[in-house]
Order: sequence, then C-alpha cells, then structure tokens
Amino acid sequence: MKSIRSSLAILALLALAACYPPTTDHPIGTSAGLKPDPMFEGTWKAGPDPDEHKIGYYHFLPGSDGTITALLVPDKGAPTDVVVVRFTTAQLGKWGFMNVRLLDGMTTESKDQPSGSIPVLYHFDGANTLSFSMLDEDHLKEAINAHRIAGGPSPYDKNDIAITADGPALDKFFQSAAGVALFTKPFAVLHKIN
Repeated sequence: MKSIRSSLAILALLALAACYPPTTDHPIGTSAGLKPDPMFEGTWKAGPDPDEHKIGYYHFLPGSDGTITALLVPDKGAPTDVVVVRFTTAQLGKWGFMNVRLLDGMTTESKDQPSGSIPVLYHFDGANTLSFSMLDEDHLKEAINAHRIAGGPSPYDKNDIAITADGPALDKFFQSAAGVALFTKPFAVLHKIN
C-alpha cells in the first residue's frame, strides 16, 4: 500500500498507519455550495501528538479561489516535517466538512495521491477550539457493502477505499446521522493562538 509519511499530516494524514485515508470522487457539500469557512483563518496550536510528543502549529490562509491552504509545522523536527494541504469547506446542516488535497510546496498538488479528496468532519467549539475527525475505514466498508453509499476499492490502490457516489447522493448521505457516525476517528483538537 502507498503511504504518506508525516508526523503532523493534517488529517493524519493522518492516523494512517499504512493506508491512504478514504477518499470521495466528488467533494462533500456541492449541493449546499463550497464556501471557505472564515472561522479557520489564523494560527492554531495542537497539543503534543502521542507518538512523537511534538506540538503542531496550523496556519490557515484563505485563497481567492474559494479554497483554504493550511501550512502544518511541528515545533521541532526537520523541514520535511512541514505539510501543506488545500481544502474546500461546506456546511451540511450543523456539520462542517473539509475536502482535502495534499500539496507539493505551496501551490502544486502532490502527484502521489489518488484523485478526489479526503473528507474530514470539523467542528468549532466557540471561536477558539477546532476539532477534526476522520472516516473509520471499517465502518465505511460496512456502509458500502450494505449499499448505503456507493464505493469500493480505490483505483489508486485496491487496499484503499473510494466513495464513488455523485454529489447529491454524497451530500444526502453525509447530512444523515448514519453518515456523520462514520467519522469516528478523532484526529486533532486545535486552539487558536492568533
């Protein structure tokens, strides 16, 4: 399996062990409209990660194209530990979703990733606390096998999962309690510092 190596990778990239996180062929939120959430803007701090005990700083920069670029920097380590991602956001009911892509540098998408995007559930607890959760692969496989959402093995790697539902079906599913319940992997809790 292909892996992405990084201690801070937003979105584990993430608690991934050896697998790429599940992806969607279409972004979540196209029916509601993809709009950058202004609550992200600024610099945030994550507590020490349990494996390497590094503190992470996340700096979110809104783009003129409706995306947000995030620069993830550990408090110690090597330049290769810095991760850059770009994402869109959408609000479906009370739930916030990010559609994440990895970057090489500040503007070019990484070639070592599947098409589509990594879905991430996010929640603001007031103006100064932000939490992320990832999809649980086992629960997602169960939902796909039960035909609650369309998907299957990723063309990128047969051991990874891709959700292939079209935009409206994807949004309908992730507006439901059953869809949101698949985001059972807490990734990070951030606190705003600027």
